[in-house]
Amino acid sequence: MGVASGIAHLFESIVETIRGIFAGILHLFGFCIDAVVGVFTGCVNFIEGTLGFAIHNFFILGTIAALVFGYILYTQRQGTAPVGRRVKS
Repeated sequence: MGVASGIAHLFESIVETIRGIFAGILHLFGFCIDAVVGVFTGCVNFIEGTLGFAIHNFFILGTIAALVFGYILYTQRQGTAPVGRRVKS
C-alpha cells in the first residue's frame, strides 16, 4: 500500500463522514416532519372518534331524554309529581 492509496482512503473517509452527517441531518428533518404529521393525525383520529361516539349515541341519548321528559309531563298532568314540579293552573 502506497502513499497515494493512503491519501485516497483518507479523502474517501472524509467524504463518507460528510455524507453521514448530511444523512443524519436529513433523517432529523424527516423525523420532525413525521412527528408533526403524527400529532396532527392523532388529533384528527381523536376528533373522529369523539364525534363518532356522539353521533352513534345521539339517538339513544335522545330517546332517553324524550322518555324522561314524557314521564315528567305525564306526572305533572296526573297530579302525582313532587310538590316542586306541579303545574300551576
